[in-house]
Formats: sequence, C-alpha cells, structure tokens
Amino acid sequence: MQESTATIKLTKSEIEWTIIALVWMEKSSVEFRRPDDANMIKKIREDFVKIKNDIIEGEKQLEVKNKNKEKDKTSS
Repeated sequence: MQESTATIKLTKSEIEWTIIALVWMEKSSVEFRRPDDANMIKKIREDFVKIKNDIIEGEKQLEVKNKNKEKDKTSS
C-alpha cells in the first residue's frame, strides 16, 4: 500500500525553525541512543534543508529576473 502524502505551506522562516528543531531532535536521539530515530530525523532534516536551499535559489533567480525587467524598462 502506498503511503499517503500531504501538502503544507510554510514560510522560509518557519522552515528554518523546523530545521533547528530537527537538529535538536537528532542530537537528542543520538544522546539517548536511539539511532533509528536519529536516522529518520536526519533524513527529514536533509529534506527541509534542500527545500530551504531551493527557495533561496528561486528567490535569487526571481531577483535577477526582476532586475533585468527593470533594466529593460529604463533602456527603452
């Protein structure tokens, strides 16, 4: 059976706070000798880091695109 998924909306700062919480959870799992939990949390944290990096890259691309549009407007 395929596992269900959900789509949620988070701001970039909410994603950053989630990453911080996951880091603490991961460290706690290691400290309490729960390696399976630590591995699961690590995977989730890595996914959130990738999402955050994708958002940052998208913001940079949008900024460049907007600067180019503004440059084209002033050049005309």
